[in-house]
Amino acid sequence: MDNTINNFSVIMIGIGVLIALIVLVFVIRGVLVGHGGEIGGWTLRGANQTIFAVARSTLAEGIRAKVASGFALLIIVSVPIFYFMATGDATIKGRVQMFMAYSLGFSSFVLALLTILFSCRSLSREIESRQIFGLVTKPVPRWQILAGKWCGIMTLNVGLMAIVGVGTYIGTRQIVAGFKNTLQHQLETDGGLTQAQAERVVAALGNVRGPGAKGMQSPIITAMQESTGMSRQEIGDILLKLPESTRVDLRRGDELRRQVLVGRASVRPEIDYKAIADLADKRYATLEKEGRLPTDLPRERIMEALRNEIFGAMSTIHPFGDLTWTMKGPPPDKRNDALMSLRYKLDSESALPPLRFDEINMLLEEDKVWAAWLIGDPKSATVIAIPPPIQARTVQEIELPIDCVSPDGSIQVALRNEDPRNTALMFDLTKNLEVMYVVSSFETNLFQTCLALLVPITCLASFGVFASTFLTFPVAALILVCLYVISSSMGFVAESLAVTTDYYNPNEVQSWEFHVRRATVDAMGWVLAIGDSNPVGDLIEGRSIGWPRLFDLFWRFVLIKGGVTMFIGVLVFRRRELAAVIV
Repeated sequence: MDNTINNFSVIMIGIGVLIALIVLVFVIRGVLVGHGGEIGGWTLRGANQTIFAVARSTLAEGIRAKVASGFALLIIVSVPIFYFMATGDATIKGRVQMFMAYSLGFSSFVLALLTILFSCRSLSREIESRQIFGLVTKPVPRWQILAGKWCGIMTLNVGLMAIVGVGTYIGTRQIVAGFKNTLQHQLETDGGLTQAQAERVVAALGNVRGPGAKGMQSPIITAMQESTGMSRQEIGDILLKLPESTRVDLRRGDELRRQVLVGRASVRPEIDYKAIADLADKRYATLEKEGRLPTDLPRERIMEALRNEIFGAMSTIHPFGDLTWTMKGPPPDKRNDALMSLRYKLDSESALPPLRFDEINMLLEEDKVWAAWLIGDPKSATVIAIPPPIQARTVQEIELPIDCVSPDGSIQVALRNEDPRNTALMFDLTKNLEVMYVVSSFETNLFQTCLALLVPITCLASFGVFASTFLTFPVAALILVCLYVISSSMGFVAESLAVTTDYYNPNEVQSWEFHVRRATVDAMGWVLAIGDSNPVGDLIEGRSIGWPRLFDLFWRFVLIKGGVTMFIGVLVFRRRELAAVIV
């Protein structure tokens, strides 16, 4: 039944795409075969003045239009609304993350809809109302008209995104400042401090440095002790008088400093898939020569099993063995409070019951393994050892000073397995082993996130201007809204067609139906992709967007996809006869 549904979905999607392509080809062909009426050409003379004039007129039109101004007002008003409504998990960290996610996520969605409606409306309405006649009858190249329209639309988008970015930054800092004001008030009323003492304690939060720790070893206690001259015990007694929610917010606020209000590079082990494929080919040839190949399986299934076996060996630490991985990322930002985090999820080939380790007279709890990490290059002085035991089967994050990251961004990570239960330990290297370290500030990361959010909006502006050259406003807007929704839901489409690793049936990998579904999803994903899928998610986790990633997005989507779309739109618009000069 599932295969029937999947095959039916493939057939219907294929028919829909084919009909859409045929209609698009006939519409463009009908426009191109007509006699063009353009007076100008491809000349660059006076292009800047013409483009600026058209952009200014388009921007003024957007400000005057009720639909555009309504969407813009909704974007501007939503930021303070989310500031007051965002609660998250009722902690300061959760509130900041929820506020940033809602503010930037909702604003980018509304801005995308505004771009679709505005870009599809501006030119098509001028053509329908014949306002365009006064411009196209002059020696003005039509590419300059489209370029001016696009520039006017993007000027409005950039202005609104700048407002959202500034509002998000101010709101984030205000949430932190509001917590500090509340803390100072509670230190005076509940903690029994004077106003001056409470001010010094709160000011000490800005001096917190180093990895987080629990209890009296927290760097928060250290910073407060140094700024006030009190003992650690006195600071601890004062904090115990505060409400439980405030003490929780102190810990979560320190996590906010280390894990959210930063820009951290995420570095994973480099996997040489070509080397894995070469080893699998050699292994296959050896088995074939020895006559040990299974006769009931096709070659591709055997090759897939061999590749999985080789990959597993690269990520498995056998009993009393060790493995070392080398990772390479951007150069770190070695400030005095910069940290790195080792995030991992360790699995084992067998269960890990509690065990009395007689050699050291210690009880190993369930899912605890006797293994040790070594972070950094052993040949240098900047190496950190994390002694056993370590937790398995759950995601763990260990914070360390950034000293063990080389100036060029390379890191060595080694794990030694000495567990007495003689069980192999393993990772999924594609998901469950990464190192994160600070490479930029929160301000830089927020700015880069706003730029990343503008990339799909830029593509939509190009698509809208292109569609308005030969379609009416309702048709163009409907098509672009559908394309935007499908583009944003490609993960759901892949799951519905059962081509993701979590849903597909391994027994049908060799069937032509599976390959058709996979090819359909890949083609739709390539055609409909308009930018980064989740820059806001990276921001709220403190992951750096980075200039190389932004440059790649700009190159692939703005210059190539958006530029090609605009060029085709110019060709169509040049051949369309809108008004003719009669002498």
